[in-house]
Amino acid sequence: MSITHAPHGRAVVTGASGFIGTRLVRRLAHQGRSVVAVDIAPPREQLAGVEYVTADVRQSLAPEIGTGAQILYNLAAVHRTPGHPAHEYYETNVLGAGRVTALAEACGIPLIVFTSSISVYGPTEEVRTEASPPAPTSDYGRSKLMAELIHQMWMKAAPSRRLVTVRPGVVFGPGERGNYSTLASALRRGVFFYPGRLDTVKSGGHVDELLQTLEFAIARPDREVLFNFAFPNESTTQDIVNAFSQVMGRPFQPASAPLPALLAAARMFEAANAMGARTPVHRERVMKLVRSTRIAPQWLIDHGYVFELDLVSSLTSWAQETEGRFE
Repeated sequence: MSITHAPHGRAVVTGASGFIGTRLVRRLAHQGRSVVAVDIAPPREQLAGVEYVTADVRQSLAPEIGTGAQILYNLAAVHRTPGHPAHEYYETNVLGAGRVTALAEACGIPLIVFTSSISVYGPTEEVRTEASPPAPTSDYGRSKLMAELIHQMWMKAAPSRRLVTVRPGVVFGPGERGNYSTLASALRRGVFFYPGRLDTVKSGGHVDELLQTLEFAIARPDREVLFNFAFPNESTTQDIVNAFSQVMGRPFQPASAPLPALLAAARMFEAANAMGARTPVHRERVMKLVRSTRIAPQWLIDHGYVFELDLVSSLTSWAQETEGRFE
């Protein structure tokens, strides 16, 4: 994809070892930017010229991390649901937001880019835009909304500060290791079943398109930008399966299974997990397949952003980069 350069100067990225963080650090490094990559986990890759710092955003961050930085990308989060006790979402997402904004304040960093989530809207069969009221139903969604408020408080404390907040849908692409990768694997093995419905809407988009929209928002003169990220054309579960079928050249036609039967099977997998087995199957993940998350990227549309990818071209690009493995 084409690259619109963000402001020059040193960039700090928290959550740099995650899926989006790894892709962002690589992008910034390829632009010739000075980058400080911060995470409690080791980096997935080490790039020449990037400074890697091991740090926990739940703790105070050393001021030297942000010395001379002109922009701070806060991607640090506990996000996988289910999978964490409730308190962990608040400790990392809320307390972490406080630590990160404190670092920005101490170092005089004028711009923060924060990745929130569409979870702040809650699951819904109705389209949500940036003007829709938040209604989170999970600890993850509630913690992300609280983190948004902390970042806004930081911005409002001084007129020279800017804030860009994005609420992404399902982000996929190379290095994802999540929903789309799991679906691709299940389709290959013939173990995916539609959970009673095929028309669940799942808003989202490719990771490189997400990074492109961040650069678009950063380049705006607005002091504060809050926007949804997802492709403008909605995709149902069946649309996503059909797109994989087209890109992989295999006629996937999963059967539908009654939701109660899938939930009962998931309960057995959960019991196996409790005894030490490792499986991603969980009733909450099954329920995600029947709960729509419908968002419109209205701010991007209204401000003239032109999407370069769609669902099929995104999966095609991903397949080419990973030799069809969708990893």
